[in-house]
Amino acid sequence: MEGFVVYIWPVLIGAVYFGIISLLKKYTRFGYKFGFFLALVLIGIFLAFFWVVASQDTSGWIGLAMIIMTIVVSVSLATYLLGWLIVSLLSKKA
Repeated sequence: MEGFVVYIWPVLIGAVYFGIISLLKKYTRFGYKFGFFLALVLIGIFLAFFWVVASQDTSGWIGLAMIIMTIVVSVSLATYLLGWLIVSLLSKKA
């Protein structure tokens, strides 16, 4: 159970991100699909930073930080996708 404590913050970040996208969807023409692509762009930026920094840094600590941030953003994206799935399933039943 102690190993799962690490994932609490990324899951909360993903839930807050889903809430923000839901509010934007409600009041503007913003959609869940755009929020998904925005998160994918963020993951791509972290991977690009990792690619550039890892080739120049000899210690590897910055590359490790970028990998950790990529994992955090990926878990947040998975939480966002789960929220989107739940909302889409509940909206089809209603």
